[in-house]
Amino acid sequence: MKKNYFFFSILFLTSLHAQNGASLYKKLQKVNTLGRVLYVAAHPDDENTRLISLFANHYNYRTAYLSMTRGDGGQNLIGTELREGLGLLRTQELLEARTIDGGEQFFTTANDFGYSKHPDETLEFWNKNEILAQIVYLIRAFQPDIIIHRFDHRTPGTTHGHHTSSALLSEQAFHLAQDPNAFPEQLNEVKLWQPKRQFYNTSWWAYGSRERFEQADKSNRIAIESNPIDPILGRTNAEVAAMSRSQHKSQGFGSAPELGSQVEYLELINGEPTSQNDPFSGIDTTWKRVKGGAEIEVLINQMLAEFSLTAPHDILPQLLTLYQKIETLDDDYWRLIKKNEVIDLIQGVLGLRFQFNTTVPVGVGQSEIEVSFKAVNPSPVSIQLESLKGEIELQIQRPLMPNEVWEYSSKIKLPTKVTSPYWLLEKGTLGNYAVKEKNLIGLPETPNPIQATFVVNIDNSLIPISIPLTYRTTDRVDGEIVENFQLLPKLTTQLSEAVLIFASEQPKKVKAIVQAHGANAQGTVRLVVPSQWKVTPSEHQVQIRHAGETAEFTFEVTPPPGNHSITMSSLVESNGEPFTYQLQEIEYPHVSKQYALSPNETKVAKIDIKTAVKQIAYVKGAGDKVAESLQTIGLQVTEIEVEDLRLETLINFPTVVMGIRAFNVYRDLSFKNQILWDFVKQGGTLIVQYNTSRGFDSRIAAPYPISFSSDRVTDEKAKVTFLEPNHPLLTSPNKITALDFEGWVQERGLYFANTWDSAFKPLLSMQDTGETAKLGSLLVADYGKGKFIFTGLSFFRELPAGVPGAFRLFANLISYGQ
Repeated sequence: MKKNYFFFSILFLTSLHAQNGASLYKKLQKVNTLGRVLYVAAHPDDENTRLISLFANHYNYRTAYLSMTRGDGGQNLIGTELREGLGLLRTQELLEARTIDGGEQFFTTANDFGYSKHPDETLEFWNKNEILAQIVYLIRAFQPDIIIHRFDHRTPGTTHGHHTSSALLSEQAFHLAQDPNAFPEQLNEVKLWQPKRQFYNTSWWAYGSRERFEQADKSNRIAIESNPIDPILGRTNAEVAAMSRSQHKSQGFGSAPELGSQVEYLELINGEPTSQNDPFSGIDTTWKRVKGGAEIEVLINQMLAEFSLTAPHDILPQLLTLYQKIETLDDDYWRLIKKNEVIDLIQGVLGLRFQFNTTVPVGVGQSEIEVSFKAVNPSPVSIQLESLKGEIELQIQRPLMPNEVWEYSSKIKLPTKVTSPYWLLEKGTLGNYAVKEKNLIGLPETPNPIQATFVVNIDNSLIPISIPLTYRTTDRVDGEIVENFQLLPKLTTQLSEAVLIFASEQPKKVKAIVQAHGANAQGTVRLVVPSQWKVTPSEHQVQIRHAGETAEFTFEVTPPPGNHSITMSSLVESNGEPFTYQLQEIEYPHVSKQYALSPNETKVAKIDIKTAVKQIAYVKGAGDKVAESLQTIGLQVTEIEVEDLRLETLINFPTVVMGIRAFNVYRDLSFKNQILWDFVKQGGTLIVQYNTSRGFDSRIAAPYPISFSSDRVTDEKAKVTFLEPNHPLLTSPNKITALDFEGWVQERGLYFANTWDSAFKPLLSMQDTGETAKLGSLLVADYGKGKFIFTGLSFFRELPAGVPGAFRLFANLISYGQ
């Protein structure tokens, strides 16, 4: 069953788009090619889109990218999503990239827990054996002829630990995939497989510079020209690859295609030596590798010779013969792959359009919704629509006349399932997602269980064409919008705040939000807290009439004496069934809309915290939730756009905070920074949070000379030394101690300063194990009558995570000098 999901997840994609004659010819070439490539790396955006596109489109091989993680621990240039939300966004960006470059996409359950400096740490958090088993399974299911690593398994500690780990695990899996003693339980679903070769795809960044790479000995590497032009589609490989890479918008990886020759280098790691500079030398990628395939190859070559760009349906009789021959193959793998490719081609050469629609975006299990089915045949070929199968069983047996639309409406009962991202439904560990439905592991997203199969009769051949249920509507601006239909629980719930801070034992009003996804929802809602916390009332009655409506319920929560850190959640019960999932909707124009379910949880801290200011200004950066988090301690935070940055506005605030990467993303700050310096000079306090260092002129980010580096401390438990423990910033209004650095998440900080003017004073020292001390995480300086602060500490992670000490320290930062 799991193996079928691997195939399903990809083969449906090509059926969604209209196809021109040139594209259909390319697909016919692909049917005639039986090679497979698996590219392996650690994160979304690690993949080499030039090679994926080259193998998928130029050589017509089945090509896939296996990303160990979904990029959950990265940063977000276009929004405020971090962690799980960011991982979901980056997953969708990868799927958009694969739609463009022709590759397929797979994942393990490894969680991107943040930057790691050594694979030993990475593999401990990931649970090495679990992830290794998943890679072995994928190799046995996908059956690649060659595997290519983006990173070198022989250089641990020289790059991101996730990078090296991806190569280490893949190198081991290369040998284990054909070992019957390795994960033998998998052999009930997949068979042993031995890839022929394994390569390391090196590049100039592994050498530190392009100049060093040019001088390096490459005699033991295969050199592949990666920028041929496709004379059929009229595009270069670099153009496809750049468009694909540009889908990684959350990471700011927009790319332009390079002109001229581009060479990729592959170093053989395992397997048989190559010849003729060809990674596939000696590997049969024709139909001759399959028993009974020789006559199929002759038939396809005939179709390629006779193919008409203006009348692609002329090859339909041969396609039907090809379909029948493929159905009789003994080889299960190639029979399923090529059968679906031919079905896609049959649909494409006829221009057939099928729709399975509903007018509502979401539904609830066991409820009924109205659906519509549509079919049209724009070709001159006689076709009969025999039946519908799947969600409804309907015998039709009527001809599809040219350009005449067949329509049918009905009601269906929805299955009791959810289509939310499967890896978020359970609470996992720091390094590994927990997945209950094991057969889904590896897939990029949860398959839509609601399918309709149109069975068409073409010259006495019955061809099944399956499509999922989609939500289809028309927007007055954007036109037609087609989204995946979503199955949700009857009710979702969450607290209105992701973080709650109690600065005293005084009670706070806490709101629980309940959303109904089906009509006439009833039940009760209550808060789940430790017994020492007092909540009144104990519960509220819930009655929501219409699907999509939300209701808010207010509780008064009183904390116990002392300092505490807990998690609080809301629980809805309806007809004896508990509902604990929260719903997060993620919507960007470059990816499909996402509905993410996960256990609802709010971080709550009862801490001793004081501030000397009541309001601050926050200049928006690349996207973070620092401003939102600061409001939870009673601060009035006014968010300001860079374009609205004026001195007369800023002087109304005692403190101004710059959002993360603000100087990276807003070019206007290269001259508007003088407004900031004037604000400080007149007595204000300015806090500049981290900016990435690559290609950045740090001088524009401070009134005194400073330079930023790639220095970071990735161990969130690393010891912090106070260089000046009595400095006012560390003593007022909150006395900062080592306890305030407990409970931090993912890291201490990143992109620290490494050189600075003598006007700056470093206050903290920290380091990862085996490294030198890093002093550039928190710098302060007087400027005119005011105070300037630079910090690379990861407040953008710590505050949304509800880390008490991070709030206390940030309260001191905004209070400094006031």
